[in-house]
Amino acid sequence: MRRLQLVEIEDLAWCPRAVRDGATDWLSFMANVSKVFSATAPKIRAVMDRMHTGDVVDLCSGGGGPWLTLQRALAESGPVNVVLSDRYPNVQTLGGVCARSSGRLRLHVDAVDATEVPSELAGVRTMFNSLHHFTPEIATQILVDAVRQRRGVAFFEGVNHRGVGLLAVYLQLPAILLLTPFVRPFRWSRLLLTYVCPLIPLLILFDGTVSILRLYLEDELRELVAAVPGGEEFEWDIGAIGVGGSSIGLAYLIGAPRPGRHIGAAR
Repeated sequence: MRRLQLVEIEDLAWCPRAVRDGATDWLSFMANVSKVFSATAPKIRAVMDRMHTGDVVDLCSGGGGPWLTLQRALAESGPVNVVLSDRYPNVQTLGGVCARSSGRLRLHVDAVDATEVPSELAGVRTMFNSLHHFTPEIATQILVDAVRQRRGVAFFEGVNHRGVGLLAVYLQLPAILLLTPFVRPFRWSRLLLTYVCPLIPLLILFDGTVSILRLYLEDELRELVAAVPGGEEFEWDIGAIGVGGSSIGLAYLIGAPRPGRHIGAAR
């Protein structure tokens, strides 16, 4: 089945902020509790080494993604400076994530458009569970900007198989009901919107279903890369980080300038 260009409720302007934040907080919580994205650390470090940088710029950070745990995993292989950013930054939530990181993470408080990242935000660009939000045209522009500015990219999705992804979406419902009180920062509105008027679980299930149907799978990622002007000057790695020895796992799109075509300064 080809990717479907559907709409997630959290992307709509009328979605209540408390409901949207509740959903993104849950996704960030689960990413850090499960540590599933820690397996991406070697991939990210390889791009950082290739670019001679210790800097990472996370785009579309939402509720902070997996960085509370991923930063530690990445730091095991060398120095790393991580900046969180978003087009509509949730300063309260992301600021709280940075505070809980004991200074390991920093927040860029100004809006950052992933198709036009400010040049002062140097470093390898990462995304987690975000690329599927964009149409092919906009996703291509995100890659175009990275190629134009000679920035390495490391984009990841939580699954590379739509059937498995749909199953996982609905299997998390018991976890939502059991673990929501442990999500930080604590908010009474989150409890109200989970247990009394369950808009947050409904949003997570609906948007999770749509997210899986919007996933870019390997062939579709290759189509994006093929549409990038100057993309031949980059080396691209598209595939999946398997879980438990299987071919099902975290989908990734990695890109960096070919050797000899990048001038960078180590940090």
